[in-house]
Parts: sequence; C-alpha cells; structure tokens
Amino acid sequence: MPYDNYTIETFYRWWTIHLWVEGVWEMIQASMLAFLLIRLSGADREVMEKRLYVIAGLVFMAGILGTAHHYYWTGVPAYWLPIGGFFSVLEPVAPVGMAIYAYSAMRRSGAAHPNGLDIHWTVGSAIYTMFGAGLLGLAHTWPSVNQ
Repeated sequence: MPYDNYTIETFYRWWTIHLWVEGVWEMIQASMLAFLLIRLSGADREVMEKRLYVIAGLVFMAGILGTAHHYYWTGVPAYWLPIGGFFSVLEPVAPVGMAIYAYSAMRRSGAAHPNGLDIHWTVGSAIYTMFGAGLLGLAHTWPSVNQ
C-alpha cells in the first residue's frame, strides 16, 4: 500500500499547507490587488468587489481541485494529475482579468495616475502571477518534469 510510510498527521499537515498556498495566499493577493487597482486606477469599487466574489469562488474551487496535481506522487490514480493541473492553472486567471479590467477602465476614462509606474507595476504583478503560478506551475506538475 502506498501510504505505509505516512501517518494521518503527515497528511493533515500536507493538506493544511497546500490548501493554504492554493487558497488563502491567492485570496490575500487578490485582495491587495483589488485595493491597489481601486486606489490607483479609479476603477469602480462595486465592480471590483463583484470580481473579488468571482475570484473567491474560483480560487477556492480551483484551490481544492488544484491541489490534486500533487496526488500522482501519493499513489492515487493518474487521472488526478491533469485535473489538478487544469484547476491549478485557473487560479491566477481571475486576478489577471481584474487587472485588465481596471487598466482598460482607466484608459477609457482618460484619467492618468500621476505616477504611471505604480499602476504598471500593479498590473504587471498580476500578469507575472499568470505566468509564474499558471504557466510555470503547470509545467512543473507533469511527472516527466519532476523525475
């Protein structure tokens, strides 16, 4: 049986850490991103709050199922790897959509923040999250990459 070397406490710690990384950290990032985008771009707060609700739902659904990209190494069936990889990649999609919305709303209104570097750094951090957590996160979940 593949679980001989593991105890219940080990699995509990593993789940706690991975759900924290896959869920809570994404929510902290999305909240900080929404705050900065509202303050810097002048985007509508009500729209950004609705986007945060979408992000919350997507992050927690994708976070729980996205954790499954680790299951392959614990001896469960191999079909969990693509399921976990797909949902893990979905997590950063919503914050990137929120950043694109705020940036386009700012451009449409003609308003410009006095320090353009701030807004570009904020939008850029969301885009880098998409590449780092999304693309590179997917790339390292495949068994052939990990071996």
